[in-house]
Amino acid sequence: MTPVTFLHMLGISLWVGGVLAALVIIGATPVSQPAVVRGAAYRLLGRVYAWIVAPGAIATTASGLAITVIAASQGWGARLGEPAVVAMQGVGLLAGILEIFVSFPMSQKLARVASVGEPDALPAVAELLRNRVAKVSGLALALVIVALYFGVAGSAHLRIG
Repeated sequence: MTPVTFLHMLGISLWVGGVLAALVIIGATPVSQPAVVRGAAYRLLGRVYAWIVAPGAIATTASGLAITVIAASQGWGARLGEPAVVAMQGVGLLAGILEIFVSFPMSQKLARVASVGEPDALPAVAELLRNRVAKVSGLALALVIVALYFGVAGSAHLRIG
């Protein structure tokens, strides 16, 4: 396994595991929980995104692009045009863009909002951000699973090196 392939697999593991952890945090903090509990959970959510989800998504997206460039330079150009490979790359890139440029900034805004709220009440925007983070991350996770399907079950795995 090449270092870039290892980075790709490590990134996927961090990304998917981090999003699953984030969704558990979100699910475990309904509006019925006290504001102090929700605030702490939202600050934790911000850390999970900053330290696990975003680095995983960035590593996966960047290494996926690198794998494509390396594969093309090694004469795999025709293989890169196969439908399963194109679907894997396109869906994976879309998932990465959603996670890096939408979910991650929203999670950080939610953590900031939770930090400035009163101990016994959170700003109304906190629940809106919470729901948006859950929906966009859930969508990105679904797209990652689709990309994995095309990458593994669709026999689109590219071996470089």
